[in-house]
Amino acid sequence: MVLTYYNPLDTLVTSKLIITSYLFFIFTGPDSRISMTKAIVNLELKDPNLKLLGKEGAIPPLLEMLSGNIESKDLSLSALVKLAGSHANKGIIAASGGVPLIIDLMFSPQSRTLIIIKCSEIIEKLSSDGDGIDFFVDGEGKQLELDSIIANLLALQQTSNSGHNIRKPALSALLGICKFETGLVKKAILAANGVSLILPLLDDSDSEIRETSIILLFLFSQHEPEGVVEYLFRPRRLEALIGFLENEENANVQIAAAGLLANLPKSERELTMKLIELGGLDAIISILKTGKMEAKENALTALFRFTDPTNIESQRDLVKRGIYPLLVDFLNTGSVTAKARAAAFIGDLSMSTPKLTVVPKPTGCWLFRSSRVPLCSAHGSVCSVNTTFCLLEAKALPGLIKLLHGEVHATACEAIQTLSTLVLEDFPQRGARVLHEYNAIRSIMDILNWGTDSLKAEALGLLEKVFVSKEMVEYYGTTARSRLIGLTGMNIYGDGHLRRKAAKVLSLLERYSKSSSSAISGVPE
Repeated sequence: MVLTYYNPLDTLVTSKLIITSYLFFIFTGPDSRISMTKAIVNLELKDPNLKLLGKEGAIPPLLEMLSGNIESKDLSLSALVKLAGSHANKGIIAASGGVPLIIDLMFSPQSRTLIIIKCSEIIEKLSSDGDGIDFFVDGEGKQLELDSIIANLLALQQTSNSGHNIRKPALSALLGICKFETGLVKKAILAANGVSLILPLLDDSDSEIRETSIILLFLFSQHEPEGVVEYLFRPRRLEALIGFLENEENANVQIAAAGLLANLPKSERELTMKLIELGGLDAIISILKTGKMEAKENALTALFRFTDPTNIESQRDLVKRGIYPLLVDFLNTGSVTAKARAAAFIGDLSMSTPKLTVVPKPTGCWLFRSSRVPLCSAHGSVCSVNTTFCLLEAKALPGLIKLLHGEVHATACEAIQTLSTLVLEDFPQRGARVLHEYNAIRSIMDILNWGTDSLKAEALGLLEKVFVSKEMVEYYGTTARSRLIGLTGMNIYGDGHLRRKAAKVLSLLERYSKSSSSAISGVPE
């Protein structure tokens, strides 16, 4: 048999016959394996060819070569790096018992740098494309001990002789493993002190290492945010974080940076003020306008740290920056998460409205003034978005009520809590009438049919405020009674708290006569 060598710059291997020829020599003996493995390493192979090589049996002989001399190991690993680029071959490497061999070589103190580099590249590919830990098994399919693998991958990041060509793939492999395994993230933090090992990498000269590090830190910060805060106060660290927030070219980096910021303790007011000073708030608002939806979700959560419901000035600053229209837009076009977070933020703003309203005093020209400057139907004052953060003026009410219709618990819960801010203790009739005019009360009662117990409890809390108004009782009483009786009649294994809340609302209805005629016009029950 005559074997023709192909220059990778001239042609690709596309023939099954030629690949079979290579395999023949690989299986023949050590010397032939070396020659043929060199040829495979040097050839340009596309995925179908890589997959065919794996299918035809190239991987087991290559794994056997790992027990040979340094040249044999080097060539075998180089070929396996190439073959691991095909998803089908990852499974073959794992099923052939190759993963433990590669990991042992990678972390062996006796392994040369060149060998560790190749092993790192293979491990990176095994964990890439969302595969996570699927291929980290022995030849019998048993899960490998991941704790030690994670600890060793982290240790490589601080080893003095680990260059970028080792640390970069090792870091990517660590991210691939941790990305889909929350339990492993916790172990990495607790057992291997992962936060302190990754934080310095934000200063690395290699941009890929910096970007992978911020994504890992986002994962770690969900469990251990305190160590991150201390580090960020070091010189130029906050500027670097804001740089990640402003990185419009890498959505994953923006997502991670916004998520990291969202996870940091909101009690760190000094950090928040410094971020505002350096442009961090502007970067968050920019993400809300132009970022990917996942980045917007994290940015919405991060936004909460820039405003304190008890600090009206911090809220006023955000409103002046144009946050309200963005929030209202999220109610209508955002993801479920974005809708819920936007509704919650609007609720925080709306809670401040009663403190900002000024009810005009009657004067001799009162009738003329009231016709020229209409008063807010919920707050009884002259409201606006900028001065009182009024959600009615911001046109947020339709979007909030729409969240009650989709039978999505997360969004409905936040919507109810925000709508509750309209029904003021001193003047409940105003807010109740507004909710009636926008057909919200019937939607709230519908939740008593489909909601979870916690959501039903939220709905009952709002109905308790609404039914202080005799008008609302007269209008909705019949429908409300039937649903409340169903809740109060729950069996003994039901939620006792829910039964008590339902009974309390029912008692409000009983205060008024069933025969009273409605004082409000509207759609009949």
